[in-house]
Amino acid sequence: MAFTRVHHVGLVTGDLENARRVLVEGFGLALDEHRTPWPGVRGEWDDVTTLHFPIGEMYYEVNRPNSPHTEAARFLEATGGRGGMYYISIASDNFAADVASLLAKGVRLKGEGKGSGPVFLDPATCYGLLIQVRPEEHYYVHPHFRGRGLLTGMAHIGIAFRSLEEARHLWGSLFGLPEDRSVERRLEDPSRIGQPGYDPVHLIEFPLGGTVIEISVPLTPDSGTARLVAQRAPLGAVYHHTCPYAPDVYRFVEHAVAAGLTQIGTLPPRGEREVVVGWFHPRTCLGMLVEVWNRPPGKGHHHPP
Repeated sequence: MAFTRVHHVGLVTGDLENARRVLVEGFGLALDEHRTPWPGVRGEWDDVTTLHFPIGEMYYEVNRPNSPHTEAARFLEATGGRGGMYYISIASDNFAADVASLLAKGVRLKGEGKGSGPVFLDPATCYGLLIQVRPEEHYYVHPHFRGRGLLTGMAHIGIAFRSLEEARHLWGSLFGLPEDRSVERRLEDPSRIGQPGYDPVHLIEFPLGGTVIEISVPLTPDSGTARLVAQRAPLGAVYHHTCPYAPDVYRFVEHAVAAGLTQIGTLPPRGEREVVVGWFHPRTCLGMLVEVWNRPPGKGHHHPP
């Protein structure tokens, strides 16, 4: 297999001006007007208008439906107009062979496939996740569009699954990604059971390029992740959050809050911890739950063979 990286995260929204405000003023990113000059260009996969906001080796792709009769519009309506994460796009440097391998393993295409790509995979064969596969184009953003440096890449993309077996089947068996077993962990604290906001999950990770596919499986039936899976993952999985990397989480949080984004919880005092994690509410982040952290490299950082 030759999947190289997550190419982009596809979002759907009803308001591109608000999307630009959130991602530029709130996240400190920049609109890549080389690829998607304002007010946007026609999307390649539906009747949508599209904007790209680079983050490290990938970008957030924000799409506004142009017609109420499209799949993107139906997704927007299903979320009550909030929008959110719609799909992820994965790049391959051997596109034809990788798609053929997926088809041979029982994955189906969504709609008619294009010989030169990109293609969407049928969510019914991917545990409910909409995934695009596309040829690697070696996207590197011009320095002019790299933003303010508050975020320098995507640490991970969080996906909630109902079982570890299904997650390992999709990402390990079907996509052939190596699991980083050194970071598998159960986040549970019996003393906190029943407390508001307690979300015990079992985490596993599949590194892909410069980011990680992070899988969370709920350990109790009444946690936030468990409710999300029960309500929105009838086939087994649902997109949960994105986690940009911030060299200085405190600086990012201060900037984002000043721009009107709603923080969830608080940060520890500066200097108390090496790894700092912040969260932002989906209602102010285009319907997308956002985690931001500064996980440093070191013995816990995955180095593929």
